[in-house]
Amino acid sequence: MKIKIKILHVTFLFITFMSFSQSDPNNLVLKGNADILNKNYKDAEVEYRKAISTNKNQNKASHNLGNLLFENQNYDEAIQEYFKTQKNSEIDLEKHSAFHNLGNSYMKKKDYAQAVEAYKNALRNNSADDETRYNYALAKKFLEGDKRQNSENSEDSEEEKQDQSEDQNENQDENQNSDQNSESEKEKPKDQDDKEEQEQGGGLSKQQMENLLEAVNNIEKDLNEKLKSGKKKLQTTKKSEKDW
Repeated sequence: MKIKIKILHVTFLFITFMSFSQSDPNNLVLKGNADILNKNYKDAEVEYRKAISTNKNQNKASHNLGNLLFENQNYDEAIQEYFKTQKNSEIDLEKHSAFHNLGNSYMKKKDYAQAVEAYKNALRNNSADDETRYNYALAKKFLEGDKRQNSENSEDSEEEKQDQSEDQNENQDENQNSDQNSESEKEKPKDQDDKEEQEQGGGLSKQQMENLLEAVNNIEKDLNEKLKSGKKKLQTTKKSEKDW
């Protein structure tokens, strides 16, 4: 990723450096800039913060402090300083630089929507900056990629939910059919059992068949008894005839 950090060097103050008091915000900014050149970054941060505490509208101090915070990967605080710079400044180039670095900070945070807006505002204040245009186009590509990825993830999630719902419905249908079959077997009506028995016994129930069989047995018993009784009478008659 091509990142362009702009540092506002207050070069015109070097000429009259000794004329300012030690507590003057511009003087503190100059000292901070000198520390930057000497790579004394901690001392530079102290000077910039002093300048801001003396004058909260010290745009150059806020901007350069934002640069230090950005380099230390403290992007949230850097964003605050860049935002203050563009808000308080009336100079287009200062506002452009603040918005540009604001976009860089959002890019680091992968907040591509905010980065696009920041670069767009930077170009409104300086449309001739090629690096801002490059970063603006890059941020738009990342944003489009994010939207496409989110859309695909959303579609996949919906398909998974739909598949899960269909599986649940199928399982519910199978369970209901199983329960119905089980209940049908357990709670089969008595008359249905009788009907089945009748179908198996030629239209008679089991009880009716037992009753009929008992009646037949009784008839046979009676016939046997009558036959035995008839034989006895016949024998008696024959004996009588012989006696005669």
